[in-house]
Amino acid sequence: MHSPNAWSGLFVLWVLLACVIPPAHAQPLGSVRGLVTDAQGDPIADAAVTVMPLGLAAGRHAVTTDVEGRFEHTGLPPGHYTVSAETRELGSQIFRVRVQADGIAEIRFVLGTGRTAAAWLRAPGDDRTAAAAAFESGVRANRAGDVEQAIRHFEAALQVMPSCLDCYFNIGVAHSGQERFEAAEAAFRQALSIRADYAAAYYGLATVFAKQNRMDEAAAARGEANRITVQTLDASRNQARDTLARGQAFLNSGNVADAIRQFEGALAADRTLVDAYYWLGRAQAVNGDPSAARLALDRYLGAAPGGEFADDARLQLEAMDR
Repeated sequence: MHSPNAWSGLFVLWVLLACVIPPAHAQPLGSVRGLVTDAQGDPIADAAVTVMPLGLAAGRHAVTTDVEGRFEHTGLPPGHYTVSAETRELGSQIFRVRVQADGIAEIRFVLGTGRTAAAWLRAPGDDRTAAAAAFESGVRANRAGDVEQAIRHFEAALQVMPSCLDCYFNIGVAHSGQERFEAAEAAFRQALSIRADYAAAYYGLATVFAKQNRMDEAAAARGEANRITVQTLDASRNQARDTLARGQAFLNSGNVADAIRQFEGALAADRTLVDAYYWLGRAQAVNGDPSAARLALDRYLGAAPGGEFADDARLQLEAMDR
């Protein structure tokens, strides 16, 4: 039988071994370091540098630059990260980097006026808000003519919402404008891998192929885009007609509020379904809103002066004038 002192010695030995021998699952870590300067190459001190893991990994790390504009963050698990540098006066810049085990990812930031902060980094808990903020930043950068910054923002949006079709489309358009046709084609095809009937991506491919003089492929892509567009219009028109019929049923049953919503929905789906204007005018008249009724009936007569309900629409308008 072991004495109490023997058990105490074994416990101490176990603790020492636990401290000396690393866990079997421990992995080597990496680092991110770099330099932040302004457009003239002068170092920027006290710039805020944020390091955030992509994907499902948690955690966010913030450091500031020293007097020489340098920063470093160590102890990062291997993986992909976004790294942004920002000052209140000069805005921000964002990069996506890969940190390898025992490796150092080097980044050079150049901040300049007019760059916007990557707002999605400030809201890591809300993916939809984050993606929307990054997308809007991309749109603003694109309008300002900063194509590379726009691409980075769209890519940032994709990190939190990988199914963002418009992100891939805008990336493709940006690369196409810079004549990076291979990258543009890859972006458009990525969008199509998410949704095969995304007509805008086919139009984008048609433009890319035409610029490369791949005319047969351009024609095929344009034909597919046109086919999808026509198919989508037909589906919208069928939906609009069904919605109009539901509105008529509601109106006949005395449910005027739902009838108005259905007629407005039919017009939202297909503005060419002019009969919906007539029925909307009838419903608004019953609802006690002559101004809205007149507007809808006038629109119906303007689009279909000889239409099926034209005579009744004129009678309705004459009655309102009395």
